[in-house]
Amino acid sequence: MVTLDVSVPSPRSLEKARLFFGEDAAAAAHEEKEDYRRDSIVQLVKARGGWLAVFFVGLMLAALVVEAFESMLREHVELSFMLPLIIGHGGNTGSQSNATIIRSLALGHIKPADWLTVVWKECVAGTWMGGALGLVILGFSYIWSGMSAQVGLVVAISLPIVSCWANLLGGLFPLLSVQMGLNPAVTSAPLMTTCVDSTGLLIYFLVAKVVMGI
Repeated sequence: MVTLDVSVPSPRSLEKARLFFGEDAAAAAHEEKEDYRRDSIVQLVKARGGWLAVFFVGLMLAALVVEAFESMLREHVELSFMLPLIIGHGGNTGSQSNATIIRSLALGHIKPADWLTVVWKECVAGTWMGGALGLVILGFSYIWSGMSAQVGLVVAISLPIVSCWANLLGGLFPLLSVQMGLNPAVTSAPLMTTCVDSTGLLIYFLVAKVVMGI
């Protein structure tokens, strides 16, 4: 049986929303269910389109990074096989970190002054998770004819670095958004993804240059 949550936010939760996300976000938390049904598509586009346009320009940096290492990809085509994995993993782990911090802010468990704790926990967690997945890829490279063990090693080294970096940004951007009076639910996740896509590729290619002696 499917049930719907129609509970009304408590005064305490609304006060926390005002504290961390501003008065507008607190009002949105109170009227979100009704307001969304009344909002037109034009209103939704106006609320989100500006930020997405800014982030779209940032995403073009990823294309420039790939272009800068075009000769490397031509000589070692198998490196291109792992590009979606590097980008996807960075975005996934950063999004998890981002959502966790936003929820903790809304519940009052942390505040921007706790940024050092956030940095430490997210970096260590990201490194562990990326390292574990990197070892899986390294082992897989020994049984997959489409990827050499050398490229597997490149991925195994790159993943924990990218994961740590993505978690760092995913944890810090909500805190910075709150500090600047912005809504972290709208700005921090796309900004994190934009940064991780381009910098994650850069990390991957630089590790490949060192490991493969290119």
